[in-house]
Amino acid sequence: LDLRGFDPTSIFYYLENEDAVKNPSWKRRKHRYCKGVDATVVKDLNCALHLAETSYYNSEEKIKKRLKDRTIMKDEWEVIYCQVDSLPEKPSHFLAIKKGQSRWSSQLEVLVSVSGTNSVPDLLTDALLDDADYRGGKAHAGILRSGRYLVKKHKKLLLSLLEKSNKKQVKLTLVGHSLGAGAAAIAGIEFHDDDKDRFDVQVVGFGCPAILSKGLSEQTKNYITTVVADADMIPRMSAETIGNVMLDIMEFDWTPMVKRDIEDALREVKKSVAGFLLIQEDQQEDSSPAVAAEKPRIAQAFVDKTVEKYIKPNIRNASSQRLNPILHPPGTCVHFYRDGVGISGSYVPCDFFSEIDIARTMVDDHLVNKGYRRIFLEVMR
Repeated sequence: LDLRGFDPTSIFYYLENEDAVKNPSWKRRKHRYCKGVDATVVKDLNCALHLAETSYYNSEEKIKKRLKDRTIMKDEWEVIYCQVDSLPEKPSHFLAIKKGQSRWSSQLEVLVSVSGTNSVPDLLTDALLDDADYRGGKAHAGILRSGRYLVKKHKKLLLSLLEKSNKKQVKLTLVGHSLGAGAAAIAGIEFHDDDKDRFDVQVVGFGCPAILSKGLSEQTKNYITTVVADADMIPRMSAETIGNVMLDIMEFDWTPMVKRDIEDALREVKKSVAGFLLIQEDQQEDSSPAVAAEKPRIAQAFVDKTVEKYIKPNIRNASSQRLNPILHPPGTCVHFYRDGVGISGSYVPCDFFSEIDIARTMVDDHLVNKGYRRIFLEVMR
């Protein structure tokens, strides 16, 4: 991708154009034939979000205290392992056993909650956009290693707990946000595919990155759920989608918009003190209204010529050449979006997120407090 001639100013005008196009009516149309999410599912996802959010706490004591808070937790959990520090491809996380389980149940309920990007090592794992061969498809190389680390770290412990409980199967729930969602998904695949007789796996991820090729993602729909908040950029981000959006921006003709803004600025200058002084100068030089009115038009003509000479040539010719994304979010994808009145939720295919939405909320929508928690508060109301 040749970035010579790229002007960062074009991003602001491209964003303005995207605001006009991808409005609530556009979003409603994109989801028109997608199945809606019912209230029961929303409540379960909200509980999973609380568990995923807990993994960001920076001490075991705080995690234990939050897990015992029945005002926000559906069930009470007992922490049996906690790693609060992140290392490269070794995300912070905790394991917990559900308290008050029935002795007659054939399953031992265990929770794994994995923290998202919370440190420089986590950021390095996110930044590695390379894909690797995985189970007949492709996977995000850095997150693949993070997920496998969780399995290697805890499989023996989980099997030991299963044996001591005299139960037949571990009901393993893995939750996470961002990088944590990706690592949880990979770990879930490893447990599910390699030892499904002893592990009943369910994964819920929020803002999970694009980590699996389409075929692999669809194979996990029965046990992995990925939740995406409106314009969240992380589930849409891959090497291909970044390249595609850069091409979109570089091919966008923003010259009419910059001419409009300069014209507006000249009009405001004319109203200001500086404009008043210019008018006074005009009156001293020539009292003719026609001459005074001509000066702004001359200035605008000069601006137009400058824009055409220095900005227009750097805008790439429009082309249809784009890269096909290799990686997508895993499993059953749930998209919550602003519909103009409130928040709506729909089930969408994993390739629904095959391009980056340039939006003012694209970063905030990925965060827990400003994005997912805010959206779930709106939906729960």
